[in-house]
Amino acid sequence: MKLALLSFYNLGRQPKIIAELYKKLNTESVVIDVFDYSIKEYELLLENYDAIGIFASMHTASVLATEFLNGKSLPNKVFTFGLYGKILSDSDTRITYIDDLDGPNLEIYLEVDTNNNFTLKNSIPDRSSVPEISNYAQLVIGDTKLLTGSVETTYGCRHSCTHCPVPIQFNGRFKTFSEEKIINDVSNQIQSGAQHISFDDPDFFNGPKYSLKVLEKLCNKFPSVTYDATIKVEHIIKYKKYFKELENSNILFVTSAFETTNDNVLRILDKRHTYNDLFKSISIAKEHSIDIRPTWMPFTPWTDPVDLVNIVSLIEDYELRETVDPIQLTIKLLVPKGSLMLKSQEFKKYMGKYDKDSFTYSWHYERRNVEYLQTLLFNYVAENEEVDSKKQYLELINIIQSFTKTNIIYNKTYKYREVPKLSETWFCCAEPNKIQLQRIKSNTALI
Repeated sequence: MKLALLSFYNLGRQPKIIAELYKKLNTESVVIDVFDYSIKEYELLLENYDAIGIFASMHTASVLATEFLNGKSLPNKVFTFGLYGKILSDSDTRITYIDDLDGPNLEIYLEVDTNNNFTLKNSIPDRSSVPEISNYAQLVIGDTKLLTGSVETTYGCRHSCTHCPVPIQFNGRFKTFSEEKIINDVSNQIQSGAQHISFDDPDFFNGPKYSLKVLEKLCNKFPSVTYDATIKVEHIIKYKKYFKELENSNILFVTSAFETTNDNVLRILDKRHTYNDLFKSISIAKEHSIDIRPTWMPFTPWTDPVDLVNIVSLIEDYELRETVDPIQLTIKLLVPKGSLMLKSQEFKKYMGKYDKDSFTYSWHYERRNVEYLQTLLFNYVAENEEVDSKKQYLELINIIQSFTKTNIIYNKTYKYREVPKLSETWFCCAEPNKIQLQRIKSNTALI
């Protein structure tokens, strides 16, 4: 069998799951080619393949995959996998969703033998099967860029935030990868040149003791390598005692989904933190000399213009300009098929029709003028992609100030710090570029 595995966008990371599938399927009876369209365009003749597999890692990837498949003749066997796999297969009857890559489903579907020793928990990804890490997001510190790898200590998530795609598939469950797999996977990436590693767990503190144990072993083995991780606000506060260990373990920054300053919206999203908790989490991170990089989703049906004022005030009060990517101030709620948000009574009265082309439910604002504000902000970013992020931020704030008739920026002599960040963040964009803006040019709900 000749098989093509396709990735379209994986948040600036190597498509690790494809490297794992390669390990499972690479036998004498299967020839595998891997194509990552986030790296380059390929002149791919699908008719040369007996089967293709599509990594539906997220919403953007699924939309791009649909555009790619449109009008093409496909092999008899087309399967998809990843967080948005079920949504992608529902949109195209030619595609079969494989939800359990550990089990026999894929082997039965493809009618091939697989590596009997393969398990997601223990098998080390064959990253030689995917493009080199130099093609993906890098750690940026001033004018210096460092090759960056990625790894997960767990998969799934114990939480059920209503807007998040992870609970759709995992329903509050998570599992751990083995220490041996994690350490060997990181070791292979370091041998390929990685000097920084991002932990891609939805929440690094899903199993904090386990994750910290793995981190300690990595630091002992690779003392010069640095790390970053994503941690919920709730867990930053609950496990603040562990931040001393993070401080001593080469963690440069922590990404945390603040989302909004509106407590009502935070309750509907089931974030399990409040506006006041944002201040606590920032203080905990600062106390341990760890940068916190908040991500935001300011625009939901319930957004009040004052929410944007409060978000900017928080950024200004805690001097976080360097750790907030400007486009974050434009992000809208996305509600895909199967979303827990669809069970929310608060959301149902604002819900519109399902758009099969974008895989999302439309919705309207409680306050109609908020839509105009979001459009102003987004259009500025879309039309000024080459502008320095410092200027972008200030121009977005000017728009918010003008719209809300407020004066938010009072520090006229802000001293910018040189902070580490990824050239592309997990949520959307670090510094908007043409490729990224084309992916979100429709200005529909974003994630």
